[in-house]
Formats: sequence, C-alpha cells, structure tokens
Amino acid sequence: MITEVPLPISQPASRWKGGIVAGSLSKRAVTVRKALWHMRHGGLDGLREFQRRRRATAWARPGSRRRGRKGEVVFPPWLLPDPAVVAPRHDLTVGIIADEFTMLALQYEWRTIPLLPGQWREQVVEQPIDLLFVESAWHGNGDSWRYQVVGAKGPSSHLRELVEGLRVAGVPTVFWNKEDPAHYEEAIEAARLFDWVFTTDETLLPRYRQDLGHDRVACLPFAAQPTIHNPIRLLGEDGKPEELRDVAFAGMYFAHKYPQRREQMETLLGAAIDVEPKLDTGLDIFSRYLGADPNYQFPEPYAGHVRGSLSYPQMLAAYRGYRVFLNVNSVVDNPSMFARRIFEITACGTPVVTMPSPATSRFLPPGTLAVVNDREEAGHTLRALVGNTDLRDRMVFLAQREIWLHHTYSERVDQVLHAVGMGEKAAKRPTVAPLVSTIRPERLLGVLETLAMQQEVEQRPVILTHGFEADDVARARARDLGLDVEWMCANLGDRLGRNYNRMLERAEAEYIAKMDDDDLYSRWYLFDSLVAAQYSRAEVVGKHACFMHLEAGDLMVLRFPEWEHRYTAFVAGPTIVARTDIARQVGFPETTTGEDTGFLRSVADAGGRIYSASRFGFVQRREARGGHTWGISSAEVLATGRIAHWGGPGEGELPGESL
Repeated sequence: MITEVPLPISQPASRWKGGIVAGSLSKRAVTVRKALWHMRHGGLDGLREFQRRRRATAWARPGSRRRGRKGEVVFPPWLLPDPAVVAPRHDLTVGIIADEFTMLALQYEWRTIPLLPGQWREQVVEQPIDLLFVESAWHGNGDSWRYQVVGAKGPSSHLRELVEGLRVAGVPTVFWNKEDPAHYEEAIEAARLFDWVFTTDETLLPRYRQDLGHDRVACLPFAAQPTIHNPIRLLGEDGKPEELRDVAFAGMYFAHKYPQRREQMETLLGAAIDVEPKLDTGLDIFSRYLGADPNYQFPEPYAGHVRGSLSYPQMLAAYRGYRVFLNVNSVVDNPSMFARRIFEITACGTPVVTMPSPATSRFLPPGTLAVVNDREEAGHTLRALVGNTDLRDRMVFLAQREIWLHHTYSERVDQVLHAVGMGEKAAKRPTVAPLVSTIRPERLLGVLETLAMQQEVEQRPVILTHGFEADDVARARARDLGLDVEWMCANLGDRLGRNYNRMLERAEAEYIAKMDDDDLYSRWYLFDSLVAAQYSRAEVVGKHACFMHLEAGDLMVLRFPEWEHRYTAFVAGPTIVARTDIARQVGFPETTTGEDTGFLRSVADAGGRIYSASRFGFVQRREARGGHTWGISSAEVLATGRIAHWGGPGEGELPGESL
C-alpha cells in the first residue's frame, strides 16, 4: 500500500543543512560559489531554483565507488528504507524464521517479528501474530536458529514446540523450502510440522503430497522486492550518475560439486574474458566466500578477476553499477527454479546474461533476458549489451514490467495469504484519477480511447471540457468503454490552473495523473507510473527524461536523458502523477501557463520528493501548426536532448504494446 507521509517532509539531517550539502569545507565552498552565481544571474528566483535542485538530490543514494586494496572494487552499502517508517503493504503481523535475504525482502510486506528459541512465547504475548512463516534457513534469524530448521539438528525441539504452540493458539503455520531439490531430505521432517508447505521446485509437489499425506502444498518461486530492488540510479557524492563498469558476476565457485554449474561458468566467465580487450573495464567477480574453504575459491583464469567480497547492501549498489551481470544456475533442468538474483538484478535496472533452462523461457518474456547457448554467442551478446545503452534499457524496462506484475514478494505473499484462508489481507493496488482539461472537442474521443486502454489499474477519470460541453456521443462512448467519467465544464476564459484545482476537488483516488489530450501514452503508462511512485516513495513521479516528436522535421528527440531514474526538481507537466492529498495541499497556481512548474515548485518547497521514472511509455507531440499551451521552439528542444531517430513514434518509445 501507499506510504502516507504528511508535509512538510524533513530532509535527511545527516546530509542537508540549510539547503547546502553538508560535507567537507571544499565541497561546501563549491556549493556556496554555485549558489552565488545563481543569485547573480537569476536573483532570488534563481537562487531558490538552485536550492530546489540541490534538495532534490538529498533523496538520491550516493554511490561513490572506490578501489580497495589489491585491485578490489568497493561499493558503498545501498541505503535501505527503515521498515519502521515505511508502511507495510499487508496489514498483518507475522512471526518469522528466515535468512538475511528473505527477512530483508519480507520486512516491507508485513510487520515482522523475528522469533527466537526459548523466547517466542514472551514475544507473541507482547505482540500477537497473525501467521507463522518459516523458511528452510540454515542460519535463521541471525544464527539464533543455526541448523535447527533444516540439517542434522532439524527440526529441533525448540521449533517443534514453537509450531505446536502456535497451532494450538489458532495461528496458521507456513513452511517454505527454498533449498529444493538438493535438500529435500534435510527439510521434509520440518515440513511435516506445518499447516502449509511451499517449495521453489514444482516437480516435487507430488512427492510432498505423498510424504506429508495432504495436498496443502504449492510452488512459491523467488521474487524481487521493489522497495530495495528498483532502478533508482547509483549516484556519486557530486549527485551525478556513476559511470557504469562493464560486466560482473557475484556468487560462489563450487570445485567439488555442481559440475554443470562449472560448465556454465566456463562458458559465461570465459566469454567475458575473451572479449575483455574490446571492453573498458572488463570482468569483475565478487566472491561470496573469499579466502575461506579452498572448495569455494575461484581458480585461474578467473581468480585474477576477483575484486573482493561484498555484503548484501553493497551488492544492491553493485547491481546498479554495471552494464551487464552474469548468472549461472545450480539447477539446470527445472521449470520453476528461476534464480533469485535474476529477479533482483533486473529489477535494479541491469540486464542479465544466462544459460538456458526450462525456467528462463517461462518467467520473463522473450527478449527481456539474454539467454546464450555457447561461449561465442555469449561473447557477442556481452559486447552488444555493453555497447548499446538503448538495447539494455528497453530490454530491462520490459522485463521489469513483468516483474512488477507477477514476480514481487507482494505477489508471493498474496499467494500465501489466499492459500491459508487470509485472502482479505491481500494487498490492493492504488487507485488513480486521470485529470484531463481539454479545449479541443475533436480530441475528446482520443482521450477516452487512451484512458480505456490502460492496463492493470483502477482509475476514476475526471475530464473538464474547457469552453464547450461534452456531447452525447462522447458520453456514450465513455460508457461503452467502461469508463466512469466525472464530467466537468469550464468557461473558455477560466485559467488552466483553476481548472486543475477544481478537478482535484472532485478526484476520488489515492493518486491523480495529469494527462494532456495531444500527447501519446502507452497502455501501461499509468501502471508503470504507480509502480514508480511506490518504489521511490515520492510524492510526485513523472518523466524528466522523455521523448518528443517534432512534426515539422518528423523526428524524435530524447530530452534530458541524464535525468532518468533519479530524484529531481522537475518532470514534464503531462506526466505528473501525484498523491492526491499532497496535490490538494499545495494546489496548482491559478495561471494559464506555468501551472505545472508552479505545482512542482510548491511540492519541492514543502519538502516533497519528486522522482523521474523511465523515459519509455510517453511521447510529447509538437505539431507543425502550433496551438499548444506550452510554447517551445524546435531549437530549444534540440538543445536539451539528442535525436533518437527520424520518423514518428514507434514501439521503441512506447514499448510493450503487444504484452
């Protein structure tokens, strides 16, 4: 669900003091000089705008990468949102035993109580729980359940007492074996204790049903957690995007088992080494067990590419720091064993190159995951992805949409809740009210078609006809399309900002979306925008980086590409999606022009976050004959962007229309 944060919103005190970044004296001196320059050239308005832009970067994650000892590459820990101040998506309290990765992912889905051996009775008395969720963790809850769930000591007497005690109290109990199929035998005895059993391996479902004597068994694959796995860019201390390195692999080497996995490494890591002379930084390997048991150390020629070992928060930064990541599979013949890291890396905005398995063609659409069959193909694929930004970005964008739709931990939790009879606790997607003010009767039917084609959103449109009444044909068409439109009308002389404030008063949704009648929106536009609002936790989202079609020259321009996936002080007016309560609080200035900019300034001045999402899914149109409320010359458009191609908008700018 949406996190409600009342304005004013305080900036992070550790990084901001009085609108100037706190830090070394030299950095502050540079900032002061820049502020004085803006004051000289733009007066108080220029200084205020400079401060707004500086405040916007306070929400960015600094990611200054540095070289460690002996050629190590060190990433800073990704700053994790505090679950104490982020409203969980599901309104329930869950006792949990899990490893670090699962605990981190699930703490944003529900109120988490990490239960402890010998203390769980006091814990559940102090804070009653709605559900018990236990995974096949070897070192659960910070090693407090070490080998007590699975393994030689599992299930321990502590675990047996815990499950039985909660069952008597009427608390549903769930076990998730993520170690299948390799560790089925070590986990089956623990599984017998629970009401419901989930596995990552759907081929084992018949065996579970037979061994457990019931059919309360289902497949629960891995997933991504958008709160921490998202494409928000890695920024340096200067607030600018970090330069990406080329190719990375993070994981373990098994010298004593998983021979097929080693063969995949030879193909993928070997290909990266083959093409390294044609790359800038080449291959970086992060070893999970660096310098420990010899069975887990990378041999030559890979050892020379090992850049150290990273904690999981550091790995979240590394996921955003490369052009390509490599993946190898320990299980190569299973249709449901889709690696957790593929979901996580892709959600963080980096394409993945992997070897084929039954799962690779099942979980993500064709073309969104680079699946290679041999070393030569892998080398060509790596060079293609490293060298082509547009190829990487579009591939990842379409993969992310599939993840947001079907492969988040919110979706997985919903599956569990429906199974155990708690479906009423499933998460609900936010509602949105598109706001459209139009002075063009001839555009009205097109607006309705755009709204009707929006996918996977609950919308409550408000349309204000400016200087004319919507006719019976338009109203009937809206009904035919299934749109419950709130129709409004204003006099031609009324100011545009006033019209939007009137529509705000009538909006009945958690979000509003300001949409124009003369621009192009993909059918996933609203869904993509709401997802960005949720993972960024911004009060306003939109597109600072966006495409524009200049009809006079019949060319497509990508404007401000450097501002994609970043917190900002500005987004294009027709792409503003804002929390309704915040929008009502600040309002639009009652002007005919500049109402968008004024609204954004008010949000920023109140301490609100503004986030610039993906460039895809929207195209501004500039007709040769003019007539647009916002006057901008072709020369200015070209000065703030780069030509994407000649011709009209295509699937490259509005991708995924066939999905």
